[in-house]
Amino acid sequence: MFVRLHRQRHGGREYTSVHLCESYRDPEKGGKPRSRVVYNLGSLDKLGMDAVRKLAGGFRKIAGGETPDKTVVSLPDGQDFGHVYALDRTWKNIGFSEALLEAGIAGDAEYPVTELVRLMVINRICDPCSKLALLDWMGDVHVPGFVGKKPAYHHFLRAMDRLIAVKETAEPLVAKCLLESSGSSSVDLVFYDITSTYFEGDRSIEDDGLRRFGYSRDGRFDRRQITIGMVMAGNGIPLCHHVFPGNTLDKTTVVEVVRDLKERFDLRNVIFVGDRGMLSDENLEAVLDEELGFIVAHPLRRNAQATEVIGELWSQFDRSSEKEQFLSDERASLRFALAYSPVIAKEARRNREERLLGADAFIRQVLEKLANPSARGRRMTPQGAYDRIRDYLRDRRLLSLYDVSIDDGEVRVRPNRKTRAWEEKIDGMLLVETTDLKSPPKEVIRRYKELAEIERGFRALKSSLKLRPLNHWTERRIRSHVFICILALQMERWMRKKLVDISVLKAIGMLRRIKAVMLTSPEKNTLMVTRAKGEQKEILRRLGVPAPSELFPESCSV
Repeated sequence: MFVRLHRQRHGGREYTSVHLCESYRDPEKGGKPRSRVVYNLGSLDKLGMDAVRKLAGGFRKIAGGETPDKTVVSLPDGQDFGHVYALDRTWKNIGFSEALLEAGIAGDAEYPVTELVRLMVINRICDPCSKLALLDWMGDVHVPGFVGKKPAYHHFLRAMDRLIAVKETAEPLVAKCLLESSGSSSVDLVFYDITSTYFEGDRSIEDDGLRRFGYSRDGRFDRRQITIGMVMAGNGIPLCHHVFPGNTLDKTTVVEVVRDLKERFDLRNVIFVGDRGMLSDENLEAVLDEELGFIVAHPLRRNAQATEVIGELWSQFDRSSEKEQFLSDERASLRFALAYSPVIAKEARRNREERLLGADAFIRQVLEKLANPSARGRRMTPQGAYDRIRDYLRDRRLLSLYDVSIDDGEVRVRPNRKTRAWEEKIDGMLLVETTDLKSPPKEVIRRYKELAEIERGFRALKSSLKLRPLNHWTERRIRSHVFICILALQMERWMRKKLVDISVLKAIGMLRRIKAVMLTSPEKNTLMVTRAKGEQKEILRRLGVPAPSELFPESCSV
């Protein structure tokens, strides 16, 4: 840090201000050195030389010198404050602490359980790290409620145990707070999807625990994993989540989730939205048995119903128009909504043609090598050529577009005209099956597409909120860690809706620049906070958080 005199002329007169500044490297400018004002001490004329001498004396004392009045003043380095402050106020404004307390998380604990959960969630959004590393992180930030005191590591673990113990009761209460604070009083649409997350190590305390080998959405089939199901409201905010063993099949989770929604959240007249691969016919029956409706994407390939519906509606589309078009076909208590996008159709056709050109070139290369026994390298056999071609096409999802056979040692590869004609027909199409008989087909399709919000939530969990690595081994701690990450995601999604066109990541980076410095003296302890400026003020305004004062007292024991 350094002191700088800022001079500017106005109306023929020169004004001088005293600034306390710091140097930093701006990541947005390629790490170039920059300087910024930490605190504006005011006009030099108004301060007066006596005040300047007192300040100089205080700094000399810190550096090992003497002050005239022998006053001892301690001025530590500034700490990051703005982002933690905003998240702390947002947590309180939503009502998370009240919801957890109502769920009974505190019990007879002699340590602040809800405050520890709040701290772990805020850390997950700001600088996600392990619970042990969180203790070091607290030394670099000014955390309201933890000034001058630091919890022990085992307190975090005990708080996690208490959190997961009240999960069933807490989730509906937390969801109610989120809905009310975001302006929604009811839920008429819920989305459900699942993902998986793997463990770095292979150690497992329990042989039949959650950590199992299964289908990995991250492509890490060599790692043990858990499966996470998440239910999201129509406003894009998660309502609840479920943690299943890593080898759980998607469609086997639906019945449990639907019944849980009905029992714990008391939902009525709600439409359940999911992927067709997850919502089997049996699961759809279970949804209907619970008196819920559904919207589900219908498979377009190798499906008799899809062939029938598209066959009836296909001719009604205007193929010369560039606008997206919507049609519907009602069947008793069900209805099919079909969307056609010429833009998507054109892109799908272009992409398929490029892939087919690459496949044709590969097939020619393999067949030429088979026909030329004198070619360099290992001699190609008919069976080897057949396997290579099939493997190539299968890995690129092109196998259905070719007829590949081997007869009497001869490999034959021909285009599958029927399949290719069907692919061209369904380019740009989306077929949705629903119990909603009233909404226009365009609205039904729009509602289904909102399922992509869950995918965005999963990406946030695994990227900015760093669900991985899971540094826990017991089942209750694994479940609790996931719960903390979901609480952070709920808060992040709520902030995202309030910030509109400003990303949460950018907002955190901007607010991080607001610093806090604790001035300590024998008389009192004073917290000095740098002034919020421009975009920082706008971010705080959108979040409904008042800007922190430039100067306000706070005891070290707070």
